[in-house]
Amino acid sequence: MPRSNPRALLTAFHEAAVQGAAPFARTRDALHRWWAAQSLPPAHDAPVYLFALGKAAPAMAAGAFAALTELRVAVTDGIVVSAHVPTARDWHDLPVPEVLRVRQGDHPVPGPNSLAAAEAIEDLLFDMEPNAVAIVLLSGGTTALCAAPIPALSQTVGNAEAAQAYIANLAQTLLESGLAIHEMNAIRRRVLRFGAGRLATALAARDAQVIATFAISDVIGDDPAVIGSGPCTPDPLDDADFLALLDAHDMRARLQRGMSQLLGLTGDGVPPAVATVNHPAFARVQYTLVARNADAVAALAEAARAAGIETVQVDDVPMEGDAAALGDWFARRMLTLARAVPAGESALVVCGGEPVVHLRDTIERAMQAGDDDDARLDEFASATPLLIQPRSAADEPLRGGRMQVLALSAALALEQATARGERNAWRVSVLAAGTDGRDGPTDAAGAIVDAAVPALARRGSRTPEEDLTTGRSWYSLDAADALLRTGPTGTNVMDVVAMLIS
Repeated sequence: MPRSNPRALLTAFHEAAVQGAAPFARTRDALHRWWAAQSLPPAHDAPVYLFALGKAAPAMAAGAFAALTELRVAVTDGIVVSAHVPTARDWHDLPVPEVLRVRQGDHPVPGPNSLAAAEAIEDLLFDMEPNAVAIVLLSGGTTALCAAPIPALSQTVGNAEAAQAYIANLAQTLLESGLAIHEMNAIRRRVLRFGAGRLATALAARDAQVIATFAISDVIGDDPAVIGSGPCTPDPLDDADFLALLDAHDMRARLQRGMSQLLGLTGDGVPPAVATVNHPAFARVQYTLVARNADAVAALAEAARAAGIETVQVDDVPMEGDAAALGDWFARRMLTLARAVPAGESALVVCGGEPVVHLRDTIERAMQAGDDDDARLDEFASATPLLIQPRSAADEPLRGGRMQVLALSAALALEQATARGERNAWRVSVLAAGTDGRDGPTDAAGAIVDAAVPALARRGSRTPEEDLTTGRSWYSLDAADALLRTGPTGTNVMDVVAMLIS
């Protein structure tokens, strides 16, 4: 058994997972291999344009420039759209190429910055010279960061700014509905300016001779049509399947009227047209998967073996489903395993994927809890004024992402096990974190928890059971000093969970 404490170990394992999907080296090497496979000469003289989109865009762009510099290929023009203002660390301390246009979009709900980013992409498309090589770098967050309405939506509601509000409302509605990311993007890409292959068709219209697409996957299954809503990939759903998906999630009753009309849900309308797989633009697309969740999981597992963990088990099946239910199930699973691991030995179970949180139900529970709490807190606070603090104005629902929900649920299950006399529960620690460094609308990547976390949260005047059900997991985890704060990591390959028995 390694000597480091569980939190230090799990923090190091998370960093290993992030490095396992590091965009810079993977993009550099993949582009270098691709260029060699094309039999294109060094110092290629055709114009080269770079489109780097998503949370990993700066690091991917830096990797691409490093490869092209080695190949003595100049970039004619390019754009980077990311979730934050890139730092020197994002650029890997390389000088920022003057030809790059750098924009910051909105995430997770698109807004004016996303519209401006999409318009900047259109400006670059307009400036392109013919017979170019277009290098498209995609990563998680592309859908929201570059989200802008198709012309048909702008015409329906009056202008692009008004249409962007519809795009934002659609994104919020889908987030609240608890849909998996592949379902969300299947709906969103129909109305996005660069979704469902529309970036590829726009590049082909500017006579790009080849569209080299390199992607870091943030979706289960690594489907190119889902990553970033498929800017360079045809939509696999026909109109009938698309409408069936909307009806399966009761979208007729949830969407704004203008959006419903556009999507073909009212009257005799039909969904917005998308390019079919036979469109000539897609013959110009060459697609390379640069990194995925499995790479992060494998790197984490290797770090655990190198640290001396005796037994390391990697789940092959991606985790998906309700985050709170998963957290409870993981804790119970680890309790069973802990009984079989001798004292003094250690074991680790690693998995990756992307659970969901049903935000609409969470908001309803939070509103109900708020009404009930006002009366309960007033009565109890008079008797224990030093223990119970009133809710602050900032104590709003939806403060805590899916990994924080999973972690707090696991911690509560472990605490319940200790109350039943399960001594092995104290041996279990759980890391649940996103690889991008930001879990939901918070400052944390996730959390590292054990059976003591709920009690520590209560000492900090929190009720973890209520925080879990009302979308306030961050508050309990923060009170227990259990959050994992890494800052933006520069990559995004979904989430990792590592469960340690020490």
